[in-house]
Amino acid sequence: MPQDAGLIGSYISLGVQALIPIILGSFKSLKTPDATIKKRKLARKSQLLDDEDEEEEEAIEETLTWADSLLFPVFGSIALLGLFFLIKYVGKEWINTVLGVYFTGAGMFAVHSTFSSISNWTLRAMGKKPTTYHIRISAGIRQVFHHPTTLSSLILIPISIILPLLYIPLGRPYILSNILALSLSTATLALLKLDSFLTAFVLLGVLLVYDIFWVFATPVMVTVAKSIDAPIKILSPKSSILNGTPNDFTMLGLGDIVIPGLVIALCLRFDLSRYSKFNPDQEITNKSKFSKPYFITAIISYIIGLTITIIVMHTFKAAQPALLYLSPACTLGPLLIASIRGELRDLWQWSDSPNEEDVKKLIDETIEAPSEAAMKARAEAKATDVEIETENQDDPQVNGTTLIEEDDNWMTSGVVSPDEGKARKRKGGKRK
Repeated sequence: MPQDAGLIGSYISLGVQALIPIILGSFKSLKTPDATIKKRKLARKSQLLDDEDEEEEEAIEETLTWADSLLFPVFGSIALLGLFFLIKYVGKEWINTVLGVYFTGAGMFAVHSTFSSISNWTLRAMGKKPTTYHIRISAGIRQVFHHPTTLSSLILIPISIILPLLYIPLGRPYILSNILALSLSTATLALLKLDSFLTAFVLLGVLLVYDIFWVFATPVMVTVAKSIDAPIKILSPKSSILNGTPNDFTMLGLGDIVIPGLVIALCLRFDLSRYSKFNPDQEITNKSKFSKPYFITAIISYIIGLTITIIVMHTFKAAQPALLYLSPACTLGPLLIASIRGELRDLWQWSDSPNEEDVKKLIDETIEAPSEAAMKARAEAKATDVEIETENQDDPQVNGTTLIEEDDNWMTSGVVSPDEGKARKRKGGKRK
């Protein structure tokens, strides 16, 4: 009985850890609706500078289409087989060292991004809006670097560097491994976005087949998961940590978090899009409060799917492909709520793919947005050019050359010489 109680606690811990990056990543994937952006552009059209207080935290994103979803099991199988053969013929120590170094570097960015979001959201929940500071580097009037940040983000930079660097020297403790894994999951969900529910359901379907094949038909996935000691899974000890250093863990792969998480994040963006559509008079942003029926349904569906996975795994004492239960749950949940609300057609037709304006905006941001100093310098330079041009028009002698206006009397004359009818210059302003 005490052992079963410890297992139940381990399973609950595993589920809570899985939900944390899904919820954080879903909210980080939100962006201000196009309707609000257009309103702000019209309101600021007469101003020289844009209000930069509401800048998106994540400017970089990658949108996946249904065609991209079909490639997931292909590249996943190649990577999985590659790791399996490396472990079998080269040894897991070498591959663990390489992956440890890689995830240490990637973990620095992921930890900083995740912890910064948590700190900023905590401050907003306490009613304190974090002040945004803009770090700019300019060469003359050209801006070569611009990064908006907050004080809490700056304070977290040393922590974000130290934590991943301690991962290997401390012997890869499971707590630090979980922190890196959860941060990487959160950053991935903020970066990758599905463009439609068609893409979401295709992705869940093909990876369901992928998961079943590599878990039940071959020992490849289980061997790789147990051999690799890297933050590609979350761990929960089966016994209490008060009993000493735990040796036996329950585990959940990051794929079982990220793949359903992409669908759950899509549901949250759909909720925001619906709310913006039904409230056109409000200025709705990615930080606005709005109803979340699809997001809540998707979260409940994930919990149900994960619970079924754990029950089956505990009953049969064998590893289970979690997507075997998570994929149907995360597919049926949004479809069921859409059918009940009579919005099945809207769900199917809605698209979250970036339009041409979004692509142009991303290109412009890559080229660099002008700083306040640069914009003022350009305005002053333009005004100076206009003054010089006006003075040149009033002065008949420019740079020591006098311009003689064209005489068009030849048009009414008979024969004209080749040199007539053209503007002629006289050097030094003197007649020859």
